[in-house]
Parts: sequence; C-alpha cells; structure tokens
Amino acid sequence: MPDSFGSTPLTMCMSKVTLAAGSTTTISNTGTTTFMIKGSMYTKTAMTNVATPTTDIVTGAAFRPIVANQGTVIQVGLDSGGNLRAAQGTIESLDVNGAFVRAPQFPGLPDTVATIGYIILKGGATLVATWTFGTNNLSSVTGMTYTFHDAGMTPDRPAVA
Repeated sequence: MPDSFGSTPLTMCMSKVTLAAGSTTTISNTGTTTFMIKGSMYTKTAMTNVATPTTDIVTGAAFRPIVANQGTVIQVGLDSGGNLRAAQGTIESLDVNGAFVRAPQFPGLPDTVATIGYIILKGGATLVATWTFGTNNLSSVTGMTYTFHDAGMTPDRPAVA
C-alpha cells in the first residue's frame, strides 16, 4: 500500500547523543543512539573512544588540514552498521577575535548515513602547526577549540556564535 502522504522516508537521529572528545583522535558519547536511515530503524550502543575516520565519506579523500586563523565544521553520522562516518565542510578564515569571518558550510552526508552531530573546529592564532581531523587530537591542542553539537538532522547552518 503506498504512503498516503507521499513523503520521502526519513533519515535522522532520534536521540540526544552527547558527543564529546574521547582520548586522542577518538569520539565518545553517552547512552544508546536511536537513528533512522530511509525509514529503517537502527540503534548504536554508547561509543567510548571510537576512532575517528581518516577519510571524508563524501570525497573519499583525507580530511583537509587547517592552520592558524582558520576553522571548519565536521559533520558526523552513523551508517546502518553503526559505523562512525564524517565529512568536512568548508574551511573559513577567523578574525582577530577568533570568530568566523564567514560561517563554514556543511558538506552534507550521503543518504546512507544519519547525521548525529557536528564539531566546530577553530585554529586560533596560537596554533603552531597544521591540524587535521582524524589525525590530530580532538582535545588539549594549544590554539585549537572544539565545540560539539548534537543534531537530529543536518541543520540549515552550523551554530558558530
């Protein structure tokens, strides 16, 4: 029987994930995550120090590094197997106060991945070298700030203020 509303099956996260940095290049969260991909339901138990991907799910290439006075957004999600996936948005300049001159844009995850959140990354003026998601630590790097956001779906823009 066809769907009387003619709606597209949803892909979304239905839990507050509480994303956080794990140790080194890992991500953690609390509680079980319930999510949907094209209308099919899935769950993922709490992640404790799950390794971040080293390649972008959208481009298939390594994540692009940022340097001092730059920032980016990393969109994170889960596939149907519960695997952590990530994609990098645009790299944008920061002003002298460390605020984005122009907010980074989301990359958009494939429709086989449910967004569970995103990370705003800012390389301040004191960042000494390049910093690359999946390679460098997600905490305690001089000059880097990390802001984790939970999301049920991809927001229209990252919260950068």
